[in-house]
Amino acid sequence: MANRTTANRKPSMGDVAQAVGVSKTTISRYLHGEFGYMSPETKARIEAVISELGYRPNKMAQGLKATVSHLVGVTIADIGNPFSSLLLKGIQQECRARDVQLLVSDSNNRASFERANIESLLDAQVDGLIVNTVGDNDAWLTDYCSRRNHKPMVMLDRIVQPIVCDCVATDNHGAAFEMLDYLVDRGFEYVVLVMRPSDGISTRTMRREAVEQYFLDRGLRGEVLVYRADAADLSARLADVVGAHREERVCLFANNDESMRDVLEAMPSSTAGRVGVCAFADERWAKYSGVGITCLDQNPVEMGRAAARALVARAYDGYDGPYELKEMPARLCRFASTEC
Repeated sequence: MANRTTANRKPSMGDVAQAVGVSKTTISRYLHGEFGYMSPETKARIEAVISELGYRPNKMAQGLKATVSHLVGVTIADIGNPFSSLLLKGIQQECRARDVQLLVSDSNNRASFERANIESLLDAQVDGLIVNTVGDNDAWLTDYCSRRNHKPMVMLDRIVQPIVCDCVATDNHGAAFEMLDYLVDRGFEYVVLVMRPSDGISTRTMRREAVEQYFLDRGLRGEVLVYRADAADLSARLADVVGAHREERVCLFANNDESMRDVLEAMPSSTAGRVGVCAFADERWAKYSGVGITCLDQNPVEMGRAAARALVARAYDGYDGPYELKEMPARLCRFASTEC
């Protein structure tokens, strides 16, 4: 069917065009999904020749020449966090269905890295951005979204308020209230929200505000215990809290998976079996942690898919409506950790 290219040389778009007997413009239209003026026969021939030659288009080169690169940039606050990897999985699923490739960068929880990531992704001619922000970077992100002709951006999990672009996040207020209602029904009298410092991270701020509001509105007694990731005294602080309320049913409510692991490692052995534990956490590991940890599963894969759909609508489908905040429900999963 097609003439083989010179040995040790990657086939080019010109090679494909010559083998099919069409122009490079026709091949370019095929690669960008523009089939409006292309017969089914031509489309089939192009597909067959690409397969035979093993041709792989240079997405970066295409981006420099075309209005649309079919590349989406993603910057993640901490790619080592299991929750983040599931966000990426969802983004990838949706983009793959649209033949869109991802360029992914890790910010390593540093705002300066996040800014550099975004600028580098824009230099790579991405069609849009999905940002899982490190926090404490709101002013820069707001300024970016106010630039003339900026590429569309969707914020995922952590957001800027008031919103300056489309956002996808957990319904943190609703989820926190649902968990606390459940704990009250289980007879817990004192709840401790255990969390790392907010540091401008919207999820932590919203969860803290929701818990504190619940304490005020519903009369549940409790407190917020804030600790640093490298703190050596978490075990002692937890022991002090539990000791001060030894006559009450106490539950430790961890803000996320990381804090849940910290709590499980720091809990004094003397509290085992008499103090409840729960968390915002992935059910798939929470159910196998000890007796099983009652959790609020946020379904990060679906969150990633929702963010990708929102970006695709603006970057490729021409949607230009008002920016929206999509708050997704968390699912309460009950396990033995709150049956003490």
